[in-house]
Amino acid sequence: MTSSPLPSFWFFGGKGGVGKTTCAAAAALAAAEAAGGERRVLVVSTDPAHSLGDALAARLGPEPARIPTRRGTLLAAELGAERALKRWKAGHREGLRTLAEHGTYLDERDVDLLLDLSLPGLDELVGLLELSRLARESACDEVVVDTAPTGHTLRLLAVPETLRHLAAALNEMASRHRLIAESFGGRPLPDAGDALIHEIETEGLDLSGRLRDPERATFVWVLLPEALALAESRDALAALRAAGIHVQELLVNRLTPPSATCPVCLERRRAELEIIQSIHLSLPDTFLRYLPAEPKEPRGRPALRRLATHLTDPARGHHLLAPPPGGGAGLPGAERPAQATGSVGGGQGGAHTKEPSRSGPPPADPPKWLDRLAPSTLRLLLFGGKGGVGKTTCAAAAALTLAAHRPHARVLLVSTDPAHSLADVLDTSVGDDERPIPNTSPNLRVRELDAVQSFTRWRDRNRGEVGGVLGALTGNTADGEALTRLLDSPPPGVDELLALSYLLEAAAGKEEGEDAFGLVVVDTAPTGHALRLLEMPEAALAWDHALLSLLLKYRQALGLGDFAAGLVDLSKSLKRFRTLLSDPERSRFVAVTRRGELPRRETERLLRKLARLSIPAPTVLLNAVPETPCPWCGPPAGSRPPAGGCDIMTAPAVFPPPRGAGVLAAWARTWKETG
Repeated sequence: MTSSPLPSFWFFGGKGGVGKTTCAAAAALAAAEAAGGERRVLVVSTDPAHSLGDALAARLGPEPARIPTRRGTLLAAELGAERALKRWKAGHREGLRTLAEHGTYLDERDVDLLLDLSLPGLDELVGLLELSRLARESACDEVVVDTAPTGHTLRLLAVPETLRHLAAALNEMASRHRLIAESFGGRPLPDAGDALIHEIETEGLDLSGRLRDPERATFVWVLLPEALALAESRDALAALRAAGIHVQELLVNRLTPPSATCPVCLERRRAELEIIQSIHLSLPDTFLRYLPAEPKEPRGRPALRRLATHLTDPARGHHLLAPPPGGGAGLPGAERPAQATGSVGGGQGGAHTKEPSRSGPPPADPPKWLDRLAPSTLRLLLFGGKGGVGKTTCAAAAALTLAAHRPHARVLLVSTDPAHSLADVLDTSVGDDERPIPNTSPNLRVRELDAVQSFTRWRDRNRGEVGGVLGALTGNTADGEALTRLLDSPPPGVDELLALSYLLEAAAGKEEGEDAFGLVVVDTAPTGHALRLLEMPEAALAWDHALLSLLLKYRQALGLGDFAAGLVDLSKSLKRFRTLLSDPERSRFVAVTRRGELPRRETERLLRKLARLSIPAPTVLLNAVPETPCPWCGPPAGSRPPAGGCDIMTAPAVFPPPRGAGVLAAWARTWKETG
């Protein structure tokens, strides 16, 4: 396709599991089929665990595929970030070689060695660049972006600033090379390295300006009328405002409709009204749109087309992908959620039973599932799955139960998701340190790993040593200082890097006589980024070995010293952790899922990937299973569980959702083994 100016972008963001993929797919379909002209629309997923193809009932890849429409043109793609990174490196290899050869001791072979390595997280650095490429080459009028869950979306949107820092550091190094060249032979001609610096700088400036220009990029935030979703949304919207990015519209999804009249549904509607009141109070200047739940999960073009008709607000007559006239005037009040304008996302979050008791000591006997889920030899228990399935709640309930019934083991509950919700689930203060949970077992500690804070502390402690190594590598202290300034911003993949570093210490250090925990329970990020964490040991080992080989090759110029010794120690730790991850007696991954086709499909992809990584995942925990049938709560059996030969455990749906240590512990006692 021929290139064209970049179209307008519509970003759909939100906490995992709120229905943003379905919203994005339905909105894109509506935009393409809108009357009044032939429109070309591209919808792209940037989530590493794509489900856009599942929502559209189409097989998608990294290049746009045409989706049949009644009018207009709809193209869809699931961004292949790793493939995009390889494409970018291949297209810029000459410029990267030139910069390295001018600014360091590295030769062409050394540069190729480093360029051939892969480190999870660097894909985000080119994710927005790839999105821009697809937008240009598809010649579309509008691009609808289905983003990753909250924490990693915020990282993606920070990429333009990272590009600008990178361009500045490289330009500072290149300017000294130009000065030296001028002193010997006159004015140097621009080379591939200069062209690369200019391109990075231009892309960074353009993307930064585009994201902050409401005429060119619009942000729609999707949330559920639930306390956890609202808490995460408040934090995310504050972060976006601080970055100069304006969220034009909030979609409050899956409101219980008036036709849902069972006692549980009536109670749920009452609670939703309270949340909507809170949304109005805390976000008074944001346009709100209400979308009622449907009893059946929308999937495929016919279902999305029906939903798309609701994405036109009858009271205003404007399409979702058009600026709402009059701002937020005339919004339906919190007391009238039944007058919602649309329906997206299915009934996954609606099935509930009576809340368990909030008080009373745990029984003398442990739950029957405890030893099967976590045998006494276990050191590492990871909970993961699609966003919104309840993995944080399940991880917290399991950790509380394990600590109570294994009082001699030091148990750590840690969240590696940048958009933490452990504090909300536990209903207590949690931070980036190991701390006890009030009124629970004294052998239990909890931490929400703040990768940015941890990185900042590491950077401040090690800036001098890093600058010395880089200065030796470049042969120039000033160049080393320029590269060290790249550490002023957290690098791509910082969440996985710091999580891996912490887990190396917390879960794998005991074999070296260190004070490790006896059992570490991990609340991971949603699927795609949890897999990046689990891939990190292998990728980090490759980098570790490559850096050691370069240190040995240039040892006369660089010296070995403490940096080389640290790389050797890191290699040993990574190998221990890799061995731990693949040992079913010491490490297990629990895949948490819910009823519904999209969660089931993503869970099956997750299990296949874990098998390829040789990570034991013997148990699937099916969460939020109702005890009584209801058209809106769903049947007790629900849809079939994921295939894969795993043991299936079920956790009952409760309303309100379990929150607080006592409620979580009581809820965990109701989990059942089904095979």
